[in-house]
Amino acid sequence: MKIRQALGAMFAVAMMASMSVVLAQPAPIDKAYESSKAAELESVKLQLATRQDSRGIGELTEAEGALRRLRETKAADQRAKIAAELDSALARLHLVADGVGTGK
Repeated sequence: MKIRQALGAMFAVAMMASMSVVLAQPAPIDKAYESSKAAELESVKLQLATRQDSRGIGELTEAEGALRRLRETKAADQRAKIAAELDSALARLHLVADGVGTGK
């Protein structure tokens, strides 16, 4: 059990490290980006649907709201900020969907 928790913690650290690299590199936040994040969100939703865990509801709501705001916002600086929020919410959703930190 401790090995699984250690692996989960290592996964979480790796996710956060990769996010910092991605956020440091300016990528175009265009319709293709929006579409890829929408697809990622749907994938995680399916993964969450197979678990009996309600912890992801807040993150799911946050990710859906961020994606909606991203689609509605035109200013590039605001889109970058919202994209970072969306990436963060998706990373947390992945952790919940993967069962990291649940002790299961």
